[in-house]
Amino acid sequence: MARLSFVFDGWIASSKHLNVDIQMSLLPSTQNRRHVLTIIATLTACQLCIAHDNDYQTIEWTVLMPEDWVKAITKDFDELYKLSNLQDGSPQATKAMQSLRKKFDEAPIVKNQLNKRIRIAGYVVPLDANRDQFREFLLVPYFGACIHSPPPPANQIIIVKSSAKTKFSKLPESMDMVWIVGELKESRVPTAQGMSGYSIAAVSVVPYEDKGLKK
Repeated sequence: MARLSFVFDGWIASSKHLNVDIQMSLLPSTQNRRHVLTIIATLTACQLCIAHDNDYQTIEWTVLMPEDWVKAITKDFDELYKLSNLQDGSPQATKAMQSLRKKFDEAPIVKNQLNKRIRIAGYVVPLDANRDQFREFLLVPYFGACIHSPPPPANQIIIVKSSAKTKFSKLPESMDMVWIVGELKESRVPTAQGMSGYSIAAVSVVPYEDKGLKK
């Protein structure tokens, strides 16, 4: 028995911890099992402290997912756990994973977070080989997303757009953890690495260990 504790702080009104027991043998085997557990990782993305950087508010990734959607997708996982005897590549297993992927790509955003001036930390997923200050990249909440594992839900992917005005302490590389400062917008864009739900025109991009560039 492997016990995983998922923290849904800010997602449910009670702000209690939701503990989920997973009988590993009840999950689809090998590749599908890895995909299921990787997708679940988005629901346990890093919890970040709340702070303010001038007039930019630091937010957590959790606030970017609607509470009712989180409850619904959690029920979907409960159903997925019941697929105990499925083999990888079987029609039923493939259909179940495709259905879950579709729901992730269509994941709704939180409208009342739009147009806010925010500061958020995450991992960089490059969209091309461009390494100059005009590059665009995805920001995701956990290491390996979109590269070593399936993409998170669209409401957990931010496409970051930089310009000549964007302040960099250094240009980020793949899977660097960074702070992004800017205004949050809706932007559902299909990319080779995943479907985004939000975008930010970056004011600054700095390594996570830095406290951030002053305006």
